[in-house]
Amino acid sequence: MSESAYDISYLLQAELAKFSSPTPSASQTETLSSAAKAAEQDAAAIHAATARELLALDDVHEELIRQYMQISSFKVQA
Repeated sequence: MSESAYDISYLLQAELAKFSSPTPSASQTETLSSAAKAAEQDAAAIHAATARELLALDDVHEELIRQYMQISSFKVQA
């Protein structure tokens, strides 16, 4: 493998760029804060919806397991 495959200098440059960026103004900070809160609320809503879907699929999953076990025991007996 060539040396360029192990070159991570672009990662270091990206890290330096993060820390050298100017500090946001108070209004920008407030906007970022409200955007972060909205994103947290969206994430919480997504998590709740996912949990509801998983709970709704629980019975279907159990039925599939039951059917699999029936088929498996049928093959073993045959």
